[in-house]
Amino acid sequence: KTKKASEIEGSNLWIGGEVLDRDLNDYDAYKEYLGNLAAKKIRLQSGWAKTETKKGVYDFAWLDHIVDDALSRGVQPWIQISYGNPIYPGGGGASLGQGLITSDKALEAFAAYAEVLVNRYKDRVYEWEIWNEADLRHNAALGHDENTYAKLFVKTVAAVKRAQPEAKIVALSLAGVGRVEFVDGFFQYLKDKGKVDWVDVITYHGYPRNPDHGFDNVAKLEATATKYKKDIEFWQGETGCPSTFGSTGALSGYEWTELTQAKWNTRRALAHVGRGHSFSLFLLSEFVYNDALRKGLNSKGILKIDETDRSIKYAKPAYYAYQNLTSVLDHRMERLPALPIEIESDSSTAVFAFRHKLTRSPMVFLWQDGHIPSHENVPMKTNVRIEGIRFRDPLLVDMLSGAIYELSNGAYANNNNTSTFLDLPVYDAPIMIVDRTLIGVQ
Repeated sequence: KTKKASEIEGSNLWIGGEVLDRDLNDYDAYKEYLGNLAAKKIRLQSGWAKTETKKGVYDFAWLDHIVDDALSRGVQPWIQISYGNPIYPGGGGASLGQGLITSDKALEAFAAYAEVLVNRYKDRVYEWEIWNEADLRHNAALGHDENTYAKLFVKTVAAVKRAQPEAKIVALSLAGVGRVEFVDGFFQYLKDKGKVDWVDVITYHGYPRNPDHGFDNVAKLEATATKYKKDIEFWQGETGCPSTFGSTGALSGYEWTELTQAKWNTRRALAHVGRGHSFSLFLLSEFVYNDALRKGLNSKGILKIDETDRSIKYAKPAYYAYQNLTSVLDHRMERLPALPIEIESDSSTAVFAFRHKLTRSPMVFLWQDGHIPSHENVPMKTNVRIEGIRFRDPLLVDMLSGAIYELSNGAYANNNNTSTFLDLPVYDAPIMIVDRTLIGVQ
């Protein structure tokens, strides 16, 4: 049984609502689908160029509508303050590829905009992400480096803090998770200015073909950042898979389908929350790029659009899979540390465990993680022994379809607090082992 966002208190699984700042998507077309997910937060981009088309004059009507409607559906916005604004010399442009803000006058204007923005929403929004993917190579080609970003960051956060002293500040929004030199240089700049404590959260992205790859670079990122501040949080701020070959943007050069998208997204989400990092899926609805740098459909959205009018044609399998996942991994559950596990299988297998905070009932997710998601479902019988957890009456759930299965006789045993499962049908998308009572099955 799936849940709506309004039916849960909190979650570490979120959804992306990006590109509304450039009118590349229609919020009203997909808002009903937003509320029907149990993704508790939505990532929005504030759109300086959309909001301030005349110097010093701000029109927030478009963003007011989105923020207030999302909150009415039980979804909390967190807002990225970006991009540039061409009405100011040196102010950059309204999209990702047009560089950072470089002139002092434009930085002053951006900071003024940020202060007005935060003042407007400080009673409804509490987390502010400063810019997007400043480490991209095209910024370097323009001569923009970590110091360019750090200068913008300090100026902007000072304005945010004037409006909302208790604001949670989200930094970096890294495209290249392994670019630790950029991170190190950024923190050195902040250290020199005495502003390291302004960083509460670091967001990182990354689009590997295998959704279970890339975590070595995440570990390098953590090691680099925590040299400067120990209590920084790390969020996966943007990642997702296309559902078609040739989708504009990351992962374009592979034969993705709606099935492999659903597999990729659920594996990617669990690989992050299973390691203790909050996760925002990019993104709710497809959109079409139409700027000078990019044109064409970005099919990473989990809702299929009509490209002529941006209406929603249907929800893809990835939507329903994410709906299943967000419905079970909510505020009631807590992540378990890595447990002693023995797996008898010819395939590399990912295993992540959670438990109910009150009843202590466990929830275990498994999938084959050695390869890019395949176009077929080929389960492999797998024996699993996990120490330290006990199920009362376990069921098996396929997270893509939400189908619930009884285990066959003799497939589960518990001896000395070691749970043993025989012949589990593990494949390259997550299955869940869960107690019957935890998902409300009679």
